Amino acid sequence: MDNARIEQPPREPNPYKRDPKNRGLVPVSFDGNPWKDNHGNLLLAFTALVCLIGVGILACQQTRFSPPKFPTRLNIEGAEGIGGDVSLAEKTPSAEVTNVQLNILGAGSDDGVMKIAVYASAEGFNDPSQAFDIDRWKIVDGVCSGVWEMPSDVKQVAIAAYHDQNGNDELDRNRLGIPTERYGFSGNARGLTGPPAFKEALVDLTTEPIEISIR
Repeated sequence: MDNARIEQPPREPNPYKRDPKNRGLVPVSFDGNPWKDNHGNLLLAFTALVCLIGVGILACQQTRFSPPKFPTRLNIEGAEGIGGDVSLAEKTPSAEVTNVQLNILGAGSDDGVMKIAVYASAEGFNDPSQAFDIDRWKIVDGVCSGVWEMPSDVKQVAIAAYHDQNGNDELDRNRLGIPTERYGFSGNARGLTGPPAFKEALVDLTTEPIEISIR
C-alpha cells in the first residue's frame, strides 16, 4: 500500500470568519452577507400601510351604511307580537291572505323588540316609508317567531329585521357608523359595507318557514 500523502485541495476561505488578529476591531463592511439585501422591514412597512388605508376606506364606507329604520307609528303602548300594528287583513279585508311563518334567530337577549320591515319591490328597498308592511315582535329566549299575514298575490318579498334592544326606535351605531345592535335580512343576505341588494334578500313565500339570522 502506498503510504504517500494524498494532497488535499485547498479550502476556500470562509468570508464570515474573522481573523483572530482583528477580533477587537469592528468590521467596516461584510461582503457576501446574505442579509445585506434583505428588504423584509420595508415590505412589512408597506403591508402595514396598505392595511391602514384599507381600514380607513372601510370605515368611511361604514359611515354611509343605511340600516333598517322604522316609523314611530310602531310605538303603540301595550303592543305585543303582531298586534303592535294594523295587519294587512285589517287594511284590506277583502283581500285573500296567506299565513307565512317567520323565525328570527340570534337575538342577544329578550330585552326590547324585534323591528321588522317587509319589502315587495326593489324600489324603495330599505326605506321604511316605502315598505310593504312593518311590525314589531317580542323576543322569547333569544328567538322571535310568529306568523305574518301576506296577500295571496304576493309571491316574493325581502325582509329586514333588527333587534331594538334599548327601545329607542333606532339601529344604534358607533362613531364609525358600524351597527352595534344585531340586524339581518331574509336569505341571510349581508352587504359588505351596507344593506344587500333587494334580489339578494328576496325569498319565496311558498318556502316555509322563513328564517333570518341576525348578528
